[in-house]
Amino acid sequence: MGIFSLFGKKNGQQENDSSQKTSAKKTRSKSGNTDIAVPAEDELASQSIMAQRHVARATARKIDAIEFEMSRDMGKTKSPIPPKSGSDAASKKTAKSIDASTAEHVTDFQSTLPLEGQSTDYLLDQHTDVMTVELAETESVPLLEEAAILFASGQNEVAAQMLQAAIHSNNLGQVEQIGWYMLFDLYQITGNQQQFDSLSLEYASKFETSPPIWHGPDEAEADTENEADQTTANLSFPASLDANIVKVLARLQQMSLKSQSLKLDFTRVKEVDPVGCGLLLRAIKNLKKTKHDLMLVAAQDLADNIRAILQVGRRDETEAPWLLLLEILQLLHFEQAFEEVSMDYCITFEVSPPSFEAPINKVTTSLPDIRIETLQPSNRFMMPAVIDGKTDILINRIADHAKTFHNPLILDCSKLERVEFGASAQLLNGLVPLSAARDTHIQFVEVNYLVMALFNAMGLKNVATIFPRKR
Repeated sequence: MGIFSLFGKKNGQQENDSSQKTSAKKTRSKSGNTDIAVPAEDELASQSIMAQRHVARATARKIDAIEFEMSRDMGKTKSPIPPKSGSDAASKKTAKSIDASTAEHVTDFQSTLPLEGQSTDYLLDQHTDVMTVELAETESVPLLEEAAILFASGQNEVAAQMLQAAIHSNNLGQVEQIGWYMLFDLYQITGNQQQFDSLSLEYASKFETSPPIWHGPDEAEADTENEADQTTANLSFPASLDANIVKVLARLQQMSLKSQSLKLDFTRVKEVDPVGCGLLLRAIKNLKKTKHDLMLVAAQDLADNIRAILQVGRRDETEAPWLLLLEILQLLHFEQAFEEVSMDYCITFEVSPPSFEAPINKVTTSLPDIRIETLQPSNRFMMPAVIDGKTDILINRIADHAKTFHNPLILDCSKLERVEFGASAQLLNGLVPLSAARDTHIQFVEVNYLVMALFNAMGLKNVATIFPRKR
């Protein structure tokens, strides 16, 4: 049985309707010598559908008119990125094809448009911060601690296999995400970006929130790459996503001609309307055609704002908000959320549900930039990248630092990648008397999840408070 057979009528109802239509063709009431004809029910329904189509066409024409004004003001477009190789004839051919794609207008929002693949940061506004109760329970998960000890002992592959088995078995309970974060840290530290990206897709699909972001070379070592970093154009959208975003989209089009990488920031967007959704939808489709790399900031919040104006079963003046929401979910790789919205969409407009397709262009996501007040760097002791061998010198340096900034004693682990198993025991023995002296409160901050699990296993949580890195 097809999905829309649910909307069909039973045989009895069809006979009833037939007799009602016959009797309701004309009802006359006398008013003097004049008869007044009353339209039948099917004529009223037809008039309502025609009115809805008229509103939809008017909305689409409005979007077309806005885009026409944009293209007329900007003139002819050029190829976004000069070709690296090939003849001048090939360059001209590429430029013409991009001009044609930019000039295209998709006006029929009422039809089922093929979604050209995208991915996700959406529906569940889960934050990557781990709750205190989850951190406390890591001590009751020997499997994670064993993986951390294996990593500390240099057995990276075995540790990775153990973590993979742990997260796919779904038996970690409340600390399930910690297992994922440990594996992310392992891939990051060992430089395995391919496995990191693959895990990111699984994470986004399972938890429907943004995965951790791959961090390239340290800023101090990346000065030679500043020019490449500057090629990413940044564009922020206003509080209202409506017809007034034409100026923002005009800037976006200019940026797309100069840079292959674009950062779209939706942090400030609080309200959306159908016209604004239609304009942004077309802009995103054009960027997909030209295969631009995209970084989306606060895309989940934008999706939430779009959902707020939709209602299953209610046909609005245009399908654009629904189609934009589906595009965003594909960009964020939220396949489950996409399927749910797709079914709501097909029920509302009585069309076949679109299928999920991963984006062919590179799409990454990012959380909004949040300024967090931190202690001055001078109040922190910076831990080294690796702690191995004898720790006497390190303990003495920490003790000297504690004499000046003794309470709390903050040990910054933002650069710490690995603590060797034997060194972790020495670190514990060195910090115990330091903690007892003058009742010093010791804090490990910005700790990666592998080191955190090791510290818990070795008992450092009994002499210090451990704060993991924020994801």
